Amino acid sequence: MRVLADRIRGVERRVRYLGLGLVVLAAGFLLTGRWQLALGVAVGALLGWVLTDPVRITWAVFVIAFAVPVTIDVGYPTNPSYALLLVLFLLAVWGRVLRAERDGWPPKALAAALLLPACAVLAGLVHWHGVKPIAVGVAPLLCFGVLAWHLAEEARHDRRTVRRIAEALTWFSVAVAVFAKYQTASRSWPIFDQFAYDWTYTSAFDATRAVGLSGHPIIYGTFAMAMVLVALTLRGRFWYVPVTANLVGLVLSGTRSAWVGTVLALGLWLFFQWRKVSWRGLGATAAVAAVTFTLVAVNPPALRPDTTTAAPTPSPAAPAASSAAPAPESPAATPSPAAPSPAAPAPPAASSLSPEPGAPVPAAPTTSAVDSVDVAGSRISDPASADARFTRMSVVWDGITSDWSTVVFGNGPEANVRFLENVGIGDGQAQVFDNTYLTFWYNFGLIGLACLLALLVLLYRRLRSLPARLLLVGFAAQIFFFDVWLWLGAVAVLLLAVALGAADNPSLSARALPVPRRRQPGAQAAAPAAAGPRQPAAGAAAGSGSAPAARPGSAGASGPS
Repeated sequence: MRVLADRIRGVERRVRYLGLGLVVLAAGFLLTGRWQLALGVAVGALLGWVLTDPVRITWAVFVIAFAVPVTIDVGYPTNPSYALLLVLFLLAVWGRVLRAERDGWPPKALAAALLLPACAVLAGLVHWHGVKPIAVGVAPLLCFGVLAWHLAEEARHDRRTVRRIAEALTWFSVAVAVFAKYQTASRSWPIFDQFAYDWTYTSAFDATRAVGLSGHPIIYGTFAMAMVLVALTLRGRFWYVPVTANLVGLVLSGTRSAWVGTVLALGLWLFFQWRKVSWRGLGATAAVAAVTFTLVAVNPPALRPDTTTAAPTPSPAAPAASSAAPAPESPAATPSPAAPSPAAPAPPAASSLSPEPGAPVPAAPTTSAVDSVDVAGSRISDPASADARFTRMSVVWDGITSDWSTVVFGNGPEANVRFLENVGIGDGQAQVFDNTYLTFWYNFGLIGLACLLALLVLLYRRLRSLPARLLLVGFAAQIFFFDVWLWLGAVAVLLLAVALGAADNPSLSARALPVPRRRQPGAQAAAPAAAGPRQPAAGAAAGSGSAPAARPGSAGASGPS
């Protein structure tokens, strides 16, 4: 308490008064029942505190991306994805401003950050549909480019902070996995059932799959995949606990694309580590697998659904400002009509699509528990999802190859949204293309796709870090099965890979201070006699790097998958 009191006294008086005023303002809003305004004051004060320190900005980027769901609208001025994108963009830009004197504005980093947005602008100019589609299509790419640049610069100057964030995320994911187990055992999604802005982000849609804190099983599966790979490669204290917990969450999510990404990444890990394989390692693997199977299969009776209370009735989709919001997932086994994006207007009735379904009332739960092992097995054996993806590939390919200009330059930003709103895919599934690479080609042409692939390959080659490479392989494999750009929790996996890779790559470490020019031999001999003993420079006393001395405590919608 004495330390806390000393810190409070050390704060400037005007800052203390400002903080007290904000507390009073938030309390006043709460007393009048305007909790949204109180929440806005609290979030604004927290962001103001974060913006004063680049290290806090780095923490905030990952906390927002991984922990704040875009499936809940708390009163954002626009679609939640774009509102949070704007917050992350401002954080990254301000972080670069704070570090401008130290890092400068490296042209290569800027070129990498602006490469994909430039492809989007080029496609929009060739196939002109107005300024708005270009702005909406460029915004996510620009935001993630600037974020990757900021995180790479921070990581190469402060390796310890990035690794500390990654390890903290693995332990945070353990709590999320416990929550995911509760969701499948109780067949309810607390918070999301009450506050989700569309019924497809509630347990009424598919209560047998866990969503963690994302509100969507695919995005939670992506998060669990990333945390398995990070915990396995960083090997912090008790690393097997987050590995096991996230394997459980990965199975409970029922996300086959994340399973594929995890298997490929683990195969790469074994390829790099095959000389270190031992009987002890095989025994630990068997133990982790056995514990994972037990935790997946066991459903405590205390968590089984209560049949005495009625299940919550989710509200219909609320309109949002942007048409490019993540689309809900439509499971293959659901015979309901196609559900368009909750943020998009309903498609014309004259098209091949059926009218938008209303929010169904979930049936009363039974006392029998869901067999999560059987659910996972059914996800593997169900062929309907593969058929839906082949249908989408055929539709997208027809749009790409309509003429030479669409092959080279694409159909323009937001072309996929225009197609799905006006024409659609009449197979009763979610109205999305479900393939980031094909969607990118459809919108931005072969030039854009080549740039995207080149960036992934370049990152893999330059970031010679095992955690970064595994994350890149898992991410690159998974986005073949869903559209990723407006799911912050999924793209944050790529951002985490960039940060870890920049932290572990010696060629990207902080640049040394320039060595002063050598003096002439005569001058070197005369200088000590004239000026006395030479004192070491302040920079040399602190170290040879250009980074300042570290302060105490300092060291990133789809159809069925």
